[in-house]
Amino acid sequence: MKKLFTLCLFAFGFLLTSQTAIAQQKFSEDVNQTAKQKTIEYSRLLKADQTTQDAMFDAFREYYDKTNTLNNSFRVGTTDYNELQSKINKRLLTSLEATLNEEQFVKYLEITDQIKDE
Repeated sequence: MKKLFTLCLFAFGFLLTSQTAIAQQKFSEDVNQTAKQKTIEYSRLLKADQTTQDAMFDAFREYYDKTNTLNNSFRVGTTDYNELQSKINKRLLTSLEATLNEEQFVKYLEITDQIKDE
């Protein structure tokens, strides 16, 4: 009887966690697709190797994931929204600066019309 109860409890727990995983996976499909597109676009322009592309993908995925969360949590134009958007943008730049070499990073800034803070 104990084994049957344990089995039922395990099956119930598995069902709960699989629904959560499916919901998270659906959310991340859009993020992953957008990050993949940006990675392909910029890796062509920057002539990035595979290792650099993987790191760029991770940076863009984090950026778009946080941006989606921000858009769902705050109203556009509010002070909190603007502050968090600025932090997210800085985080992306920091990640890309660590990933790309100096020449690639400068070219990225030129492509995206940003100025490097010295």
